[in-house]
Amino acid sequence: MSSQKIENLLNLATEATEEEREKSGELEVGFNQEEDTWEIIVKYHGDLLQALGEGMQAELLMGNYAILTIPESKLNFIAQLSEVEYIEKPKRLYFALNQGKRASCIPEVQVESPYLKGEGILVGIIDSGERVIIMSS
Repeated sequence: MSSQKIENLLNLATEATEEEREKSGELEVGFNQEEDTWEIIVKYHGDLLQALGEGMQAELLMGNYAILTIPESKLNFIAQLSEVEYIEKPKRLYFALNQGKRASCIPEVQVESPYLKGEGILVGIIDSGERVIIMSS
């Protein structure tokens, strides 16, 4: 089922056994074992909805991205669609959040006395498309 359009992690997840998916924690993200379906993120162009077959659901997002829920057996079909440019599986976001906190030294501030949680802080971000202005109090 390997395709250039499908990210390596998704290719690995589809080729892994059920036991390997469960052990990894990351490989099972996006897979619904009871229904044997994948929730995938696709970058597309054109009319994606017209190209999809029965039993497939699509939630169109901005920037020609979509979240598809498809049977695992249809992943190769989706990869062969000319409208589809790239396919990836969802990721667990809490890893990125924890890494960002560590990089900003937030855990150290929150465990020492006084315990700081950001209460009473106001942050505003204005993005004009050319320049970002960050204000805080």
